[in-house]
Amino acid sequence: MVLRLALLAAGSAGALILSLNTSMAADPSDNGMYQQPVYNSAPPADWTGLYMGPMLGYIWGNLDPNTGAEVETDGLLIGGFAGYNFQMGALVFGAEADIAMTSMDGSENGTDGDVDWTGSARGRLGYTWDRHMIYGTAGLGFLSADVDLGGASDEKTHVGLVVGAGLETMVNQSFSARGEYLYSGYGEKDYGAFDADASTHAIRAGLAYQF
Repeated sequence: MVLRLALLAAGSAGALILSLNTSMAADPSDNGMYQQPVYNSAPPADWTGLYMGPMLGYIWGNLDPNTGAEVETDGLLIGGFAGYNFQMGALVFGAEADIAMTSMDGSENGTDGDVDWTGSARGRLGYTWDRHMIYGTAGLGFLSADVDLGGASDEKTHVGLVVGAGLETMVNQSFSARGEYLYSGYGEKDYGAFDADASTHAIRAGLAYQF
């Protein structure tokens, strides 16, 4: 009995609060006409359009020559990205390109390796709610590597596939902030005395200006 009365009281209180909120949102004007309700929350974000901005992060991976010495590398990255989004309901379709300089380097059993820059051209598919978007991304990746084996050094540009995911939030009508993870696997290149392939992982943060 007590529980039933408590539930009835809670339901009545909820109905009263809802009624008061509705009345406050649409107060009648002096001439008896109802005014448009005023909402305090920000309108939903519109993701359609061109955007660009800077990014920075941490990147690590392997340069793997066929000499038996797998070189583990890591470092920081700094660069920029640009893209275009098209929104249909809660879904966002887009294309994006980026490029970044890196400080990746490492050494293993007399083999040295470093990565000067990375880049990618990717598609994005996102799902939005409120002012947030979670997205997946995939496309082509590019990496410029320098491998030195016993004084014989060569630099090559590798091409491969990149996949990842991220979360982006509209800070205001002009800017959005993001965090993302990307994995890239690159094909083998001929360095003269040996062949080598590469792979990387990257965690990146960026700030985009929405045009």
